Order: sequence, then C-alpha cells, then structure tokens
Amino acid sequence: VGGARSVLPLGLEGVDALLPGGGLLRGGVVELMVRGGGALGTTLALGACRAVQREGQGWCGFVDPSGTLHAPGVAGLGVELERLLVVRPPLEMLSRVVLRMAEARVFSLLVVDTAGVADLALDVHLGPWVRVVRRLALALQGTESTVLLLTSRSAPRPLALPVSQRLELERRSERELSLAVTKDPQGRLAPPRPLAVQQLRGVRRTGPGLSSSRPRRMAGAA
Repeated sequence: VGGARSVLPLGLEGVDALLPGGGLLRGGVVELMVRGGGALGTTLALGACRAVQREGQGWCGFVDPSGTLHAPGVAGLGVELERLLVVRPPLEMLSRVVLRMAEARVFSLLVVDTAGVADLALDVHLGPWVRVVRRLALALQGTESTVLLLTSRSAPRPLALPVSQRLELERRSERELSLAVTKDPQGRLAPPRPLAVQQLRGVRRTGPGLSSSRPRRMAGAA
C-alpha cells in the first residue's frame, strides 16, 4: 500500500474526530472489536450505512446471523431500507456467504456481525477467519468499498485478524465509552479516548435498530 487511502466520514459528532483521517478506511477490512455490548458496534455500523447512502446511490449489506436488526429502529436512524440488504445465514454458512457478497462487488459497505448482542451472543471462533479476512482483502483490492467486521473482544482468536484497520470500542459506564485505534496501515494509532454514549446517537440497552424479540423481516432481507 503506497499512499494514504480515502476514508468514509460517519457524520457522527465526536466519532470522526477520533478516527484516522476522519472516517473509516476504504478499500479494506476494518475490524470493530467491541467490549461491553455488541449493540454498540451495531449502532456504529448503522451510522456507517447511513453515511454510505447519503454519499450517493451506494448499497449497504448487513450480515446479521443473530437476527437482531429491527426495521423501524434501523429506519429511525436514517438508514434507507430500500438500499440495505440484510442477510441472516446460519453460522455454519457465515464465512461462505460473506465471501460471496464481498466478491460480488455490489456493496459500498458490507457489515459482518460475528458478535451478536448480550442476550443473543454468537459463538464464532475467529481462528478460521484469518483466511477469510485475507480473501476479503483480495476482493476489495482496487475498490473504495469497506468490509466492517464486528467482533467481540472475548471471542476465541489464536491470532490477530489480518485486517487493514482495527478499532476497539468499550463501554466504560452507562454514559461513557472509549474508542481506540490499535491498527492502521499508515501507523496512525490512538490510545483509548472518551466518547459519550449520546455521540453514537441513541444507544439504548437493547441498542437502536435492535430488538430483544424476533425482528421483523426487512425490505430486501434474505
């Protein structure tokens, strides 16, 4: 990788200021490692979907194996359901589905949830995902698309995933989070910095866009 790659500004007050270049890295795999509630990662991911859609005619894909996305809540965050494809594969098909979606090159942003939420946590061992991430990176070469991989800090992982950029989001208290940059292709790392929960726009205990009950099927869902 030669020069600096472009970024996707999220338009979230306080968040972009903490990210290298002011947004999520484009053209690569970004890991968002979450500690203290997967709903936080989902909230940030939906903000990225909204940002992609507001740029133009881009589509967002969201791989949601735990089935926690809730259509009215997602729409309430400003995400256009007409340009959001939600896929809910069984866990044994997760990596295969993700690779097919990335290799199709039709999504400006592809969110992959391997964490779930507190009451619907996923049991995904990240060891095999080292190979998956490498294949995803190949699929993204020469594009401005991003794969945002949501992971749990507690998930088994014998090796760090070979992502282009890694962010770590942690809940410190009911009202405060911290966000750190622990990997970046240009070496623009940042220690944990405080972030108000409100700056993720309406995080609740069940998470915006989430439901502890079975979600409604969304427009375009598979």
